[in-house]
Amino acid sequence: MRKLSGKNLAFGAAVPVLGISAAVAIAVSGGPSGAGAADHLDAPNLTPPGGDVRLDLTDIYAFRTKGGRTALVLNVNGFTKPGKQATFATGVPSVASTKRVSYNLRVDNDGDAKEDVVLKATFGKPNKAGVQKLRIRRNGKTLVKGKTSRRGKVRVNDNGKGTRAYAGLRDDPFFFDLDGFINILSSESGKSFLGCTSPRPDKFAGTNVSSLVIELKPKLLTRKGSSQIGVWATTNKGKKQVDRMGRPAIGTVFIPNNPFEPKDSEPSQKDSYNAARPAGDQATYRGEVVDTLQTLFSLNDSSGDDTSDDAGKISGLADTLLPDILTFDTSKSAGFLNGRRLSDDVIDAELGLITEGTATTDCVNANDRSFRSRFPYLAGPHS
Repeated sequence: MRKLSGKNLAFGAAVPVLGISAAVAIAVSGGPSGAGAADHLDAPNLTPPGGDVRLDLTDIYAFRTKGGRTALVLNVNGFTKPGKQATFATGVPSVASTKRVSYNLRVDNDGDAKEDVVLKATFGKPNKAGVQKLRIRRNGKTLVKGKTSRRGKVRVNDNGKGTRAYAGLRDDPFFFDLDGFINILSSESGKSFLGCTSPRPDKFAGTNVSSLVIELKPKLLTRKGSSQIGVWATTNKGKKQVDRMGRPAIGTVFIPNNPFEPKDSEPSQKDSYNAARPAGDQATYRGEVVDTLQTLFSLNDSSGDDTSDDAGKISGLADTLLPDILTFDTSKSAGFLNGRRLSDDVIDAELGLITEGTATTDCVNANDRSFRSRFPYLAGPHS
């Protein structure tokens, strides 16, 4: 089985990946108390009461704006209920000291799956209105500072040099029939979305997230002579990495335990995956990705499909899915796989690939709210 180098994997991937928000694992069990029907949580250590939803990444986005700048979006606090004020974490007390919490957008600009630029956001304690001080650093130096927005408001923090930032509550931009995917293998009528022709329920409709949006000149992210980057996000307590995300779906759908494996059939690897770095993904997790793809490809077996080429297709997809980095050409406005725009229906675009044509849509075709044409681009929160 031919393996690709980290450099080839970071910028040379040509086969798309299924886009699924970090939600599956907890949704199966109904989610933690206070999270509604489900949550975006993707690892045991992020589950309340021991975990902290403020540190759980739900989705990230990277896209070119109309003015030619790059917009990066990082979301946490998945499934925040309408009217509820959610905040960003500041610090976590420990026996020795309080560990500073940071939200990081990490950028590889030379194709080796290692960070070259880090945009690090930290927050102060919220006041009575839930407003927090905000500071964003680029490779350790302050890039922009300001405050978060009150619920339903838009406060733009501008450094006067082409960078602006927003942090606050927004509508969850992800749209997807999560339950239909969890039950994709079910033969019970209506459980799976396979073969659907009419609209299905959007599990994320009517819910909010806390969004960090940074818009800046591409040259602050790219290397000289290239417009290509790879992006992933992490949340950290001090130096400890709590969660990470690049392309949607990787950690929740492909890393044990996932919805396609018998419950407790093998130990969970989600916490170790979230704490790891993308450069080691191929060596450590490729086998797990292959196992899941074999299950999803089997959906097509009953149609008389020739399975002799399955192994080659699965191998190619596994080499694309890892490392878990969202690749993006900052000079181009095309969407997924070129970064990820808010309106990209990544589910419909990629279902056919990972099910070998068995599924082509989840019948959820757009977000429940229209996106803004101007900064910070996400729709306002549900109140």
